[in-house]
Amino acid sequence: MEVTSALLRIAARIAGASVVLVARPDASMPVAAWGCEPGAARALLAVLRGTGRADGVAGFAALPFAFGDGTPGELIFVAALGALDVRALEPLAAEIGATCDPNADAQPPSALERLCDSVELLAEPIAVFSVARHADPLIVALHVNAAFTQLFGFVATEIVGRTIGERLWGPLTEVDRFNWIRARVAVGEQARAVIVLYGKDGAPRWSEVAATPVCAADDHVQFVVTFRDVTSRKQFEDALAAEKSKLQTTLAAIADAVVCVLPDGRVEFVNAAAQRLLGIGLTQAYGAPIGQVLPMTDEDGRAVDLAGAARGAGDVWRGEGQLQTAGGTIDVAFVASRIGNAGEHGTVVVLRDVTVEHRLALRLSFEATHDPLTGLPNRRAFLDRIDAATRSSWEHGEHHVVGFLDLDRFKIVNDRFGHPAGDRVLRDVARLMSAAVRTGDVLARFGGDEFALLLTNCRMDDARRIAEKIRATVEAYAVEHDGEVLGVGVSIGLAPIDAATVNAAQALADADAACYEAKAAGRNAVAG
Repeated sequence: MEVTSALLRIAARIAGASVVLVARPDASMPVAAWGCEPGAARALLAVLRGTGRADGVAGFAALPFAFGDGTPGELIFVAALGALDVRALEPLAAEIGATCDPNADAQPPSALERLCDSVELLAEPIAVFSVARHADPLIVALHVNAAFTQLFGFVATEIVGRTIGERLWGPLTEVDRFNWIRARVAVGEQARAVIVLYGKDGAPRWSEVAATPVCAADDHVQFVVTFRDVTSRKQFEDALAAEKSKLQTTLAAIADAVVCVLPDGRVEFVNAAAQRLLGIGLTQAYGAPIGQVLPMTDEDGRAVDLAGAARGAGDVWRGEGQLQTAGGTIDVAFVASRIGNAGEHGTVVVLRDVTVEHRLALRLSFEATHDPLTGLPNRRAFLDRIDAATRSSWEHGEHHVVGFLDLDRFKIVNDRFGHPAGDRVLRDVARLMSAAVRTGDVLARFGGDEFALLLTNCRMDDARRIAEKIRATVEAYAVEHDGEVLGVGVSIGLAPIDAATVNAAQALADADAACYEAKAAGRNAVAG
């Protein structure tokens, strides 16, 4: 009777009738009815029988058919207003006749029939299905409403009595997901899923389906399924996922390290370059706090909050720091950019390893201000220092002393033992003289065998004692080559730097003149 009732509902929808009766031509009792209770169905049939026939009476139409046993029957339609045209319903009438028992009487509508009647009036696409509890995997349609027809294009006669697979499945349909729904409703549980279904036009429709069991028998369960077309949402999600995939592919191809941070400070993505730089994998970094993935300090040793700093630095923050990685500490330059909407802001951090660049810059800076043979400051660096010392004397009344040092007998060593031995002497003497001066004093090589000395915060008496110590240290040094031993000495000239000093160049010239006096007095002496 449930299939018959579903077919009668379909016939009523097509014909525009409010009531449909199934009866034998000579009987006063209907076999089946839709749209009214059995008592009303009997009364309607009695009225029709009293007029002689239904066909031709206003608001009535009859369509003859044959029951399954071959006996004649008729399908009677009742409409509230207007005429009825039922000629196109002959195939459906034959199908109804095949499902009816001609010896039965109309019964009150079951709970399932009443549910189907209610479903018909709802605006959402809804279908009522039946599924076997155990072995049978098929889900058979019992009823679909007008909204279902509008969504998928199938009229009720094309769906009722058919399986879902016959009508709604296609190449993209996940059969396993439907089997999961079938298994859930077969045991009386609700099920919800998003699945691809196909309409009559062959186009796929992403549908969110919610299945709820409503009636149960020993071998079957009937359930209601609500459909919601989420194709547009799915297309948007797919487009968004594609854009995200493109972005991640682009980020993965960038040579610089890129780390994406969520608004709450957790890492969402690290590209391949960042994984190599940090010595970690994506799974290790994902969801971890940014401070744990990028433990960075500034030049003062303070922790750098990359995400927080970017939010307070006008969208973009550039800087440098020291980064702790799995391979050790490296110097990095970074750009932290704020991204997101007005409510929440994430951060994208781009990092570049500048350790080699820093080391090269330090080496170039050192070479620009130091003598390559001895490692002492060179003339350029020394002149900067005595300029600063001269200004401090003028501004703060400090006292300093500048010295000019010239090695004695160095030319003899160079000529007799050769330039390699001479270079060794220069390195040794530079080391000995550096050990003889105070911390904070500056010993520089001017070139050849000439050196200069700046004694900071020192008066002439103390300077002479320091210079004498240097002279004695150098005098005690000797170089041996092929069994021959030669010694060297040093002549030192001193000049004060104080408030009366004209300029640094004049103080250095005075020290050079004093050195000349020391050489003129017999060499290996201190003058000034």
